Amino acid sequence: MTGPRRFRAGRFLDAAAVHAAADANPRLQRFMRTVAAHSEAGDVRSRRLLEHLIRRVVDDVGDLHLNNALNRLERIAVLRDNIAAILDHVLEGGTLPDGVRVATLGEYFDQLNTEMRELSRPRDGIVGDAPLRLADDSAVYADSLLREFDASGGAGGRHVEPTAIVGDAFRAMPADRQAALRRAAELEPAALWRTVAAESEAGKRAAVADLETRLGGRLTPDELARLRTAVDDLGRARSRGLQVSEARLTEALARIGDADLRAVVAGGDIWLTQQLAVHNPEALATLWRRFRDRGGRADDGPGFRAYLRHDMVTYGRGVLGEYGAAFSLSSIELFLKGPDANIKVAGTDLVGIGHDGWVWLIDDKSHRARSVSGVSALTDNLVANLRRDAADFRDAIARLQRDDPGFTPDPRIVDAISRMEDAAAEIDRINRRGSASTRPARISAALAERRLRLRVTSAAGEVREITQALRDLGLAVEPTGAPVSLPPIGGR
Repeated sequence: MTGPRRFRAGRFLDAAAVHAAADANPRLQRFMRTVAAHSEAGDVRSRRLLEHLIRRVVDDVGDLHLNNALNRLERIAVLRDNIAAILDHVLEGGTLPDGVRVATLGEYFDQLNTEMRELSRPRDGIVGDAPLRLADDSAVYADSLLREFDASGGAGGRHVEPTAIVGDAFRAMPADRQAALRRAAELEPAALWRTVAAESEAGKRAAVADLETRLGGRLTPDELARLRTAVDDLGRARSRGLQVSEARLTEALARIGDADLRAVVAGGDIWLTQQLAVHNPEALATLWRRFRDRGGRADDGPGFRAYLRHDMVTYGRGVLGEYGAAFSLSSIELFLKGPDANIKVAGTDLVGIGHDGWVWLIDDKSHRARSVSGVSALTDNLVANLRRDAADFRDAIARLQRDDPGFTPDPRIVDAISRMEDAAAEIDRINRRGSASTRPARISAALAERRLRLRVTSAAGEVREITQALRDLGLAVEPTGAPVSLPPIGGR
């Protein structure tokens, strides 16, 4: 019988498939959030650790199955050899070999049947109805996974509490707050630490309430008040230390070539400027160039932070809005132009064909305003956008036909492209001729004649109305979602 072999089945897993499976599983998502919240490397470590765990478990479970299968195949080979030897001896005219009974031959066939059946049911063959055990001691197994992961450098090392930073915050407190903390630490050390280490506002409120209940009657009201303030101070210090440690910030600063940007990051806040420097230095450099090109001063750290926040908020809402609108517009049967992350590129956001054959030209306005007075993509730039989109769609069809000479485009798509081109030509003529006062009505009629609709969606905002001037052009609002409310950092 051969000894256990390592097959390393996990190395054949596609990383994208692992991440997609993790993103689709609520329990794995909670696992990643928990690891990220308690790790210096944040989301990077949590995703790499999860991938490592999945690959290692696939390795170990695969080894169980494959080694079991190999052992069965070896036993099957021995049984077949024994049966063949007996049958050959009998077929050659002899009697059963010495020591072999008729019942023995039947037993060999029964064993062979069992081994063949279990070979097709590997899990049942290994453990039957019992739980699948990868190790005799789960704690030892978990520790081996983490040691292997840390040894590979996959996630930047183990989680390390910023004890020096928390200690400095404690020493900087007034003596009465220090005394309240010491008293609480003597009486309820675990509950006190849960309060300091709480990752969300809701979690902190619950932890504080639990701590005060446990300390009830043993600390005076004044001591409890000082304790609450002291816990807040320690929690903020710990959060800062976990978010950007001195070592990580030094490493990030060393990657920044622009001296002015390096100085801004060094003196910047941990939540935006320094986090971006640590996790996405390329994006930081791009945004810094844009900030400076728009007149931002090289020493204006607060101004750059405000620019970063505005860009992130508007960009994030725009991307969410496009995807939210696309998945909420049930009237559209197929999209010729779907959502993407390039929200700063001029033009229409979405182009689709409805169940009734009408073509929808969509611009998403996912912002906080309730009323929209301007939609340049569907008004001033409508002709150019219609022509650009139609040309892009025809180019896409041509590429498909080059790749596959047998490809035949959907007739509805070809018809929609032709109607877009016709509408562009007619609206261009209307813009150059006739009375300006009648232009909106004529444009609206031209679009309706070619079964084209102009729509403003609001998937991530509160837009509910447009101006009369836009309605005169045939625009309408399609509220496709409720206002987005993001959970607090660290929340569930």
